[in-house]
This record gives sequence, structure tokens and C-alpha cells, in this order.
Amino acid sequence: MTKDHFLLLFLFLVLHQSLSIATENNQCTSSCGEVTNISFPFRLKGDPKICGDSKYELSCLNNRTVLSLYSGEYYVRHIDHTNYTIRVADVGMRKGNCSSLPRRSLSCGNFSYQDLYSACDYKSSMFYGRELSKTISIVNCTQAVDSQLYIDFSSCIDEVKLSNFSRARRRIYAMVDANVSNVETACTIELMAMIPWWVDGNNLRSYAQIHVQMVYGFELSWIPIVGKVHCKGHYDWDINSKRQIQCGKNF
Repeated sequence: MTKDHFLLLFLFLVLHQSLSIATENNQCTSSCGEVTNISFPFRLKGDPKICGDSKYELSCLNNRTVLSLYSGEYYVRHIDHTNYTIRVADVGMRKGNCSSLPRRSLSCGNFSYQDLYSACDYKSSMFYGRELSKTISIVNCTQAVDSQLYIDFSSCIDEVKLSNFSRARRRIYAMVDANVSNVETACTIELMAMIPWWVDGNNLRSYAQIHVQMVYGFELSWIPIVGKVHCKGHYDWDINSKRQIQCGKNF
């Protein structure tokens, strides 16, 4: 066997091994509680090392799938590998208990283009330029506010245990996708949370309705990382109607 033949054989074996590992990687599937399709890029803590990407590791606590994000913990409600989305909800939310609130504040401002997940301002044609989630602001006011933008939260205030709320301020409201200009000078934003993108804020007339959506959860996408991995060297990329990654400027 010549040196060139040996080199070709070596490269073939390395490539074959890499492809085998990649194939196994994508075939690893784990489950925890209601989430039964934990597969690449996700992995469950304790899975074999070849499974998924360590940056997308999930935990299984008390038979609930948990995602750690920005020092907070979120129950995984659903993973959609077709749309590259994962729906999560803050572990502090309790169904039917309007006094339950997210343990950590989270909004579009927490996410950047370099993050593992995208939640806001995602411009792929697959999502038709829409954001994946909407923001809810819990505001604390020194006086009552008469505006449709402010949804009364007072029915739950006696049960709420949130140290940031001053005893002197008892007017608590929720606002959907509020701009800074919408917040009255007598009010302070105490907490921010996220709800599904498809919810029409104009139809949310009570805090009970908002709470249901916060319990349901919000969507994150791992598409930014998918694009970077598949389109190295290309700044532009998109996903076609068949959910396939396309690189370059001409899609």
C-alpha cells in the first residue's frame, strides 16, 4: 500500500466515523414526562455523550423537563423539530392560581443575535417576519390608571408575595407589548414575562386571561444556531417551504 493509498484510507475511516457519530447523534431520542421527543440538538442530562449538543442540555426534575435560561428555570411544554421551536413556561407559574408569577423577569431585551435561542425580531420567511413571543409587563402604580392598555391585577395582589412591590403602591396592572411611552410616570415596571406570539392583545380584557397564556408558555427558536452550523461562511441564510436550510443571498 502506497503512502497516498494509506492517506486516503485514513481519511475515509475518519469521515465514516464522523458520519456515524453524527447519525447516532440525530437518532438519540429521550423523554421526560410529557415531552417525548428530546432529540438533536437537545439532549437530556445523563444521556450518552454522543447525544445532542451539550449547549442544549435539558434536565428531568420530578418527571418534568426543565430548560435553564438566563439564571431562570422553565418547564418545557413542547418541542417542534419541524418549526425549530421549543415552548417553555416559567416554573413559577401555576395553573388556576392567578397569584403565581414568573420567578425571573424575561423579555425581548434579554436576547441577542449571538444567543442559542431567538424569541424576538426573527426575520426568517418561515415566520413571515413576526416575533415568536409577546411581552407582558407587570407595572406598579402610585395611583389608578384609566386606560384600556392597563389590565387590573388588584384581584390577586393580596396573595402576591413579591418583595419588589412597595407597600405604598397598591395599584398593579398588566400591559401587553407595552412601549416605554405607554407607561405612565406614576408607574414602574416591576416584572416582565412572555406569552405566545399568536395571542391578540386586544382580546385580553382580564388578568385571568393573561395568566392563562403565561402558564401556557412562549416559543423560542434554535434556528440562529442551525443557520450558522449549516451555512458557515455565509452571512445570509433562510429556510424554504420544505423547512430546509438555504445558504447565500439567492434563496
